[in-house]
This record gives sequence, C-alpha cells and structure tokens, in this order.
Amino acid sequence: MAALVGLVSAGIAAAAPDAPVLKVPGQPDKTIAPETLLGKGTMDVRLEDVQGNVTVYHGMPLLEVLEKNGLDVRTMAGERKSAAAVVLVRARDGYTVAFSVGELRNNRANPKVFIVAETADGPLPANEGPVRAVTYGDPVRSPYALSSIELRTLAENPSQKKP
Repeated sequence: MAALVGLVSAGIAAAAPDAPVLKVPGQPDKTIAPETLLGKGTMDVRLEDVQGNVTVYHGMPLLEVLEKNGLDVRTMAGERKSAAAVVLVRARDGYTVAFSVGELRNNRANPKVFIVAETADGPLPANEGPVRAVTYGDPVRSPYALSSIELRTLAENPSQKKP
C-alpha cells in the first residue's frame, strides 16, 4: 500500500505544471518560481468576478518582477532603452497579452498588473497555476497558467550623446 501511495504521489508531482520562464534580452532565461513572488514585497490583490465573489491573491507588481530581474527604468539610459519595450505574458494554452513598459512605469505608485502565486486560501488551483497574472479592471489581460513572461524591445532609441 505504501508503494502505491508513493507511486501516486510521484505521479502528482510529475504532473505539476512548470513555473513560467522570464525572458529578458541579453540575459539567460530564468524560471519564476512561485515562492519568489511571496514574502517581502508581496501585495494582496483583490479580484471580484462577475458574480461578486472576491478572491484575494498574493504576488508582486509585474514591473517589480522585471526590475528584480534586470530591467532598468530608473535611470535616463534605462528609460530610453525601455521606452519602446513591451512585455508579452503567455499562458500554457498559448493565450498571450501585452503590456507596454511605459504603462507599467506610469502606474508604479498604484500598480494595475500583478504576477501572483497563491490565494489567501493557499496555492493556485492546478488549472490556474503555479503562476498567473491579474490585471485590475481588465480581465481579458489576466491570463492564468503562465508559461512565459517576455520583455521585447520593438525599436532601438539612439543613445543620448553630449555635444
């Protein structure tokens, strides 16, 4: 019986979905482990569905996740480089949404886009996790079961040279 329980447990662990991959130009791809979205800097994100049910998620603003992984938007050089950048957030089923780095930066004081790893009740359900996005006021741009978060630069701005 113990062998059967061990086999079932191993099968469940093997079936657990992979954490999403963060892709930033010039850096190696990095897995976003759910636990990295929890702890210091975690915010409560309240989401109400159309029936009025409220779910409280725990996670971090998308901009903060990007900054912790090398995106510079606090210096003039970083702003110039990221001015023409977008973030593509892709679910395992291929559903993809986009955010401009400018819109994320403009909402720094009152973030609208979060990457979350759990609810107040515990880990995300298997069909939503292990990581999902929540966008306040825009459920269409709140994909779940993320496979990747990719920073893309659409154009290069010339460097600022002093005369």
